[in-house]
Amino acid sequence: MPIRIIIIVSMLIASLGSYWMLRQVLDTPQQGERPEFYEPDYYLEDFSTLAMDDEGRPKSRLYAVYMAHYPHNDTAELLKPRMELFRDDKTPLFVRAEKGWATNNNEVILLHGKVRMWEDDELGVRTLQVDTSAARVLVEEDYAETDHYTTIKSRRTTITGTGMRAYLSDKRLEVIDHEKTIIEQPET
Repeated sequence: MPIRIIIIVSMLIASLGSYWMLRQVLDTPQQGERPEFYEPDYYLEDFSTLAMDDEGRPKSRLYAVYMAHYPHNDTAELLKPRMELFRDDKTPLFVRAEKGWATNNNEVILLHGKVRMWEDDELGVRTLQVDTSAARVLVEEDYAETDHYTTIKSRRTTITGTGMRAYLSDKRLEVIDHEKTIIEQPET
């Protein structure tokens, strides 16, 4: 019986070794062959794109210092992205970050690094500012969210907490895990 077990174990080890060697050969690129899976098929420097709504009005504008397109999943990597999200009868909402990633047609944009969203009134006075370290923007749904620490400042109020949902068309923000709120007294 021990010989039978030794033979079975030896065959099992040999078959696992053969499988491992086969995977190594199949997964290793041939000399001179570079896997295009991880390489961009094109890149742009200092680019901008404008998306329109169904009525032909501007919906959003995306700028970036550098953009690389990856064909395997039709996405783009962005360096220093900036966005303008246009809203009916309201001033635009601006967004910027250190890095980003966008799906085809910029429907979903993931932002990383120092992320800032803000809104100015018609006179250019800042009425809202949101700072966080990562955010997800769904352009078609007029929605943004983060699960990171967030600071929200309006004219006299500062709110901090972890996680936020922003319903952009309604101008409504929701803090998920509220930490504190500071309301400044009006100047007399």
